[in-house]
Formats: sequence, C-alpha cells, structure tokens
Amino acid sequence: MCKATVTGHGNTRTYLYKYKIIESPVCSCDEGDQSVDHIIYECKLFEQERTKLKTTVERTNKWPVSRDKLSVQFYRHFKEFMDNISMDKVQE
Repeated sequence: MCKATVTGHGNTRTYLYKYKIIESPVCSCDEGDQSVDHIIYECKLFEQERTKLKTTVERTNKWPVSRDKLSVQFYRHFKEFMDNISMDKVQE
C-alpha cells in the first residue's frame, strides 16, 4: 500500500470514484473525500496510527511534511504507518 499511497494510485475512494468503480469518494469518517493526503494527514480513522508517525517526524521537522519527505527521509516510519492501516477501514 505504501507505494500506491505515495503515487496516488490504489484503493482510495477518490481513485476508485475517478474511474467510476464506486459512486462516492467520501471517506468512511465522513470528514471529506478519501484521498491519499486525507488518509495520511487528516482521517480520524487513522489518528492512532498517525500519532506515532507524527511524533517521529516532529523530532526533526514541523508536521505536516510532504509525502516526498515521508517516503525518503522517514521511509521506515512511514512504511510502518502504512502497514498498520487497516485495509478494511480504507475500503469501507
């Protein structure tokens, strides 16, 4: 999921909606469209997973950092964040 999330391709609702696979891009949290940035930076469904990543990033940088920086400078921690996201929550 990490590579797909960084590129914006994959099972996010905005991606599936763009190709008319689903009827709505709205996230299960009802706080906006389920885009890559929404999952990484905003979605309340992943607040617990994000807290650990955010804490690590804030040791040396101001949150939020770019997806590019997450995938390069904080790769290990970002991968852990992505690995801990439940696909069930993403696909609801």
